Amino acid sequence: MFNEAHVSLTGYVATQPVIKEIGTGITNLTMRVAWTPRWQDRVTGEWVDGNTSYVTVICWRKLAGNVATCMRKGDPVVVKGRLSVRNFDGKEGVPRTAVEIDASSVGHDLSRGVATFHRVRPQIGMTANEYASSVQSDGQPAMNGAASMLGAAHAGQAGDPGPGDDLFDEAAISELAADEEPAAVPF
Repeated sequence: MFNEAHVSLTGYVATQPVIKEIGTGITNLTMRVAWTPRWQDRVTGEWVDGNTSYVTVICWRKLAGNVATCMRKGDPVVVKGRLSVRNFDGKEGVPRTAVEIDASSVGHDLSRGVATFHRVRPQIGMTANEYASSVQSDGQPAMNGAASMLGAAHAGQAGDPGPGDDLFDEAAISELAADEEPAAVPF
């Protein structure tokens, strides 16, 4: 933990996240995150875009699985993690620099939209030893009822949305928004 740079950034997912299994039960996800600073030119009054910056975000284990389930290219994102900058020789010996963040947490930027959170928990009422003994050979907990459906969907088993399926029902969100009365503005 000494001599490490921890950063937090907001931006958008610039490439579709790619998840891989590295070794037994260890998953890894990589995605590029970008941000473009904007400011208003005081002379013209128009908004000006600065240079777009990119960073590779690396997620491990449970975080990798959750990010793969929730994040898509174009989503506004908040990332927190350890910064790493390294030099290497690229194609034809051209020196390159890689900027990476080993993520400790990733989430949607709620200043840009809404999200729904689903916490995945083991079966209620089990001690840590009982839970450890109930873990199946594939590393997934043995659960019953609704918890097993949520756990199975989260683990990539039955009920997992396919590449073209949406995780959330956008029609239900639209109906809810249409039913709400406009709020009175206090000023």
